[in-house]
Amino acid sequence: MRHRVVVLALLACAFLALLDGTVIGTALPRIVHEVGGDDTWYLWLVTAYLITSTVSVPIYGRFGDLFGRRRLLLAGLAVFLAGSLACGAAGDIGTLVAARAVQGLGAGSLLALGMAAIRDLGAEAGSVRMQTLLGGMVVAGMVGGPILGGLLTDHAGWRWTFWVNLPIGVAALAVIAARLPADRARHGTDRRLDVAGITLLTGGLTLVLLALSLQRYWLILAAGAALLACLVPVERRAEVPILPPAVLGRRSSAALLTGGFWYQAAALPAGVFLPLYLQHDRHFSATTSAFVLLPMLIGMAAGNRLTASVVLRTGRTRPVLLTGAVLVTAAGIALLLSPAGAHPVHLAALTLVAGLGLGPAMGGHTIAVQRSVPHADMGTATAAAILTKQLGGLVGLAAAQLPALPALRAAGWSGAAGGVLAFAALLAFREAGPEPAPAGTSVDTAAAR
Repeated sequence: MRHRVVVLALLACAFLALLDGTVIGTALPRIVHEVGGDDTWYLWLVTAYLITSTVSVPIYGRFGDLFGRRRLLLAGLAVFLAGSLACGAAGDIGTLVAARAVQGLGAGSLLALGMAAIRDLGAEAGSVRMQTLLGGMVVAGMVGGPILGGLLTDHAGWRWTFWVNLPIGVAALAVIAARLPADRARHGTDRRLDVAGITLLTGGLTLVLLALSLQRYWLILAAGAALLACLVPVERRAEVPILPPAVLGRRSSAALLTGGFWYQAAALPAGVFLPLYLQHDRHFSATTSAFVLLPMLIGMAAGNRLTASVVLRTGRTRPVLLTGAVLVTAAGIALLLSPAGAHPVHLAALTLVAGLGLGPAMGGHTIAVQRSVPHADMGTATAAAILTKQLGGLVGLAAAQLPALPALRAAGWSGAAGGVLAFAALLAFREAGPEPAPAGTSVDTAAAR
């Protein structure tokens, strides 16, 4: 019972971080109208959270491996809740953007450390179930975020899109503080901290994310890429690198991270361009476009659940990941070949196929990444998986717009190309057996069902 409550608290943490990436979308017009600013502030309210939550993920993941996850998770959750409180209380747009950045800084710990702590607690079967449940919560966040944001904005006020985090977060904080077992520092933490690596990683990712989010300022993108290129030799010489080459440079780890990058590059543009195509080009309602995307979300949930069944039965993740990439590619090609006047039901069927293909890239991909490294480096690998997926989505979205294709063709092109590249990357992945959880950290498998 103790482990069940802790796991639910950890899942709640990850869910809050995912939810806050989407809940604000339907509230943005009301927010800008009430606190001031023009339409350009829409982007900054999203970008501020995106940059800080993404950049902090690899740092939290590595520090969790080095210094223990429990205290960092509690600190990150406290920062997230403080940012949520400040967002709801903001009286002007500048303060709100700054508070969103603080909120994202805390959210990075909820994503990276919450997912790794679940694996720390779990026996293999329980861990598989928890990771797939977390994958289902990603779908819930994608679907429920905009709906919850609209309901709260209309009936309680937009400030509650942020304040709704407080009761859930405080309850999770209390449970984690009281019941999550303390963990010890690892990797000889008396050695010198990798300040140069942290600086290059933070600066490079910030510039890259800023350029991709704004979809302009390509000189900033080049500068960010240059900083990340400089990171490689620095990490090879670092005593305790923030991104250890020995871990991320493994063949299977590199293949999985690259595959996750291209999986997300295939997925995100479809969610953006298909509604744009239906509403702007075909003049359908927002409700119709939502129903076209709903099969994709259903397919993702179903594919994620099927992945759990296969992994539990066979112990292998490679076949489902490769099958998923084939389905994503097939859906993308079918979208490319679809006529401009395709019926919404036809498009909905294709998004269902795409969703089934994307399902394995959720929980199944995380399980494979965690298995591909020693347990002592699991937090770093988990954070790297989250980071590469987020970057992949932004790169896919930016690349799909470069040829100035019609929205339907852009969605199909990104799905087909991303699926093929994900399949090619995953061919290099060699399955590793599950690593036993550390002694004393097993969880009652029944609690994970």
